[in-house]
Formats: sequence, C-alpha cells, structure tokens
Amino acid sequence: MQLRNEPTIGAWYVNATGKLMKVKMMVYQQGKPSGIMIEYLDGSRQVVGIGEWTCLELNKHLTGGGSVLFQS
Repeated sequence: MQLRNEPTIGAWYVNATGKLMKVKMMVYQQGKPSGIMIEYLDGSRQVVGIGEWTCLELNKHLTGGGSVLFQS
C-alpha cells in the first residue's frame, strides 16, 4: 500500500498546528499495515488507523547541520 507521506518508524512529523510527533511502530493485521503508533513530545501515545494517517496534514521533520527543514 502506497501512502501519501508514508510513515517511517523513528521519523518525526509536524502537523498543521506545529505539533511534533514521532512514528513509534506500525501495526499489522494479516500482513498489511492497519495502524500507526505515534508519540508526542510529552510522551503520550496514540494509534491512528491507515485512513486517519492519510487525512493528517503532516510534513516530515528533518534536521540537518543545525537547521530545521520541512519536507512536504
């Protein structure tokens, strides 16, 4: 399954309101991804379904050489 802004375990993402979240793990059912566990900076965690993930307005948060970069 090809997702828009495909989740990468360990990668940080920023949503439209500027909240950072990290992909902690992928949840699989019958060998196919069914959800994504995300963790926020405050340590709270949430599992979102694949359908929910595709609706989130996320940009991958990249750091390089001390600069903060965003990839859409």
